[in-house]
Amino acid sequence: MSRTLALARLRALHDAWSPPVHSFCERVRHVVLIGCSSRGGSSVFTEMLRHHSGITHLPAEINPLLAMAGCAFPESGTDSDALDARHLNTSVRDRLSLAFAHQAGAPGRDVDPEHMARQLLWRLTAQWPEVEFDAETVASCVRAAQDKPADMFHLIQRVHEVYPQVNPWFSDLDSKRLKQGFPAVPTPVGAPSASVIEEPPFVLTQPWLPISDADLVRRPFVFKTPSNAYRLPFLRGLFPNARIQLLHLTRNPAAAINGLVDGWRFRGFHAHPMATPLEIEGYTEHNWWKYDLPSGWRDWTQRSLVEVAGFQWSAAHRAILDHARAHPIDTFRLRFEDVVGPAAVRHERIGALLDWMGVSPNPRFSQVVDQGLPPIMATARPRQRRWFKRATLIEPVLAAEHVANTAMALGYTDRSEWT
Repeated sequence: MSRTLALARLRALHDAWSPPVHSFCERVRHVVLIGCSSRGGSSVFTEMLRHHSGITHLPAEINPLLAMAGCAFPESGTDSDALDARHLNTSVRDRLSLAFAHQAGAPGRDVDPEHMARQLLWRLTAQWPEVEFDAETVASCVRAAQDKPADMFHLIQRVHEVYPQVNPWFSDLDSKRLKQGFPAVPTPVGAPSASVIEEPPFVLTQPWLPISDADLVRRPFVFKTPSNAYRLPFLRGLFPNARIQLLHLTRNPAAAINGLVDGWRFRGFHAHPMATPLEIEGYTEHNWWKYDLPSGWRDWTQRSLVEVAGFQWSAAHRAILDHARAHPIDTFRLRFEDVVGPAAVRHERIGALLDWMGVSPNPRFSQVVDQGLPPIMATARPRQRRWFKRATLIEPVLAAEHVANTAMALGYTDRSEWT
């Protein structure tokens, strides 16, 4: 099944199912956009927020939904991930409104097999567009894994048994557990398919509580995707009746650039197939661009990988800063270093964030903030100053004007604080 057919099937699935709410984009009253760079810690941070019962989320990133609506690269016509108000029309708004209605919600403990089967069918089709999934077969996988609903590893095992094309190594799972659970499945080389709708590593479908009419009014809808740094005008216009806030999540350039280099060399993060092979020094998958695609990316296709990473980091934050300067928006800036810092610092900064959002703390969320979370969408276990191993390569990029100026604008001037 081609990408075009897979997108058509994804649209058809949403059209065939009755949504829990209607007119999502028009009726939602509070939206918090997370602006960040790739490898800026947004996955760990967002996973922390998922433990707060007073916030509404998407189960994954928005990119597949934009592809369904015809707003992804290259269909968008911007030659990048950028979108603006010109991309908003009735068809796009209606398609995204229905998609949000089906997918927005929050993690839950009770498993509704029918709802979970629908979610899994949609997600598998987005992750593996060349595989044609049968609804009843997928539902049987959910039923077979119900004896261990809290551990979604067993669900991907069931799916792989029925659909061996679904390679679990592209899932967001720990490598050690993958080796133990799938000893006969080799570590993949290259992209999961010739065309990507959802970027790997793939999220696992989990028990999910759908949104209610009351949630549209009382809960903030919070979502992140690093490419949204280039879509702020589009996203602000998508929710005409909502209070819009911008949460600007930052991370020091050395750590983020190092993470990007690791990610470009990792077995995932394939974002865009390239019609013309890339000539990026230090990178071997020349037919794939990884992570977000900023405007001007073509000027970097013959540079070194660490330079491309520096460009991606600075481009994302410059886009956020420029938009906030030209179009004032209620903004809260949060350092990822504080999110993973000492418990006292985490509680203080995240407490201030909740106050800004108008959300009260609750015991479960406070416990998660206190304990911290394991890495999400990571290429390796976190380690203090991991970027030191690549310092010789990173230093010239940190000194480049576009990176140094962005770091200064974000307040990253004291390297002793860079973790």
